[in-house]
Amino acid sequence: MPSQSLFVITVVGLLAGLAARWIVGRRGSTFGGLLLGLAGSGAGAAAGVLAGLPVDRLLPFAGAAVCGSTALLALAALASPRRRREPRPPA
Repeated sequence: MPSQSLFVITVVGLLAGLAARWIVGRRGSTFGGLLLGLAGSGAGAAAGVLAGLPVDRLLPFAGAAVCGSTALLALAALASPRRRREPRPPA
């Protein structure tokens, strides 16, 4: 894992969650998006370490966090069933 402080990891993860919600275009729970951002931040950083990227610096870590958060949020959007709104009858 990167040598960032827990505070930096949390803030970058929350911002990555917001960015991922904007990229994916998903509506829904802000809290859920932020939690997926935190999880994606860890997953993206771990993938960056495995890929040999220098995620011990802030900018590469933030990029890996946004990529990981976007991937997790896109997978969550594919896995969740879409609710269709029934059309209203004409008045």
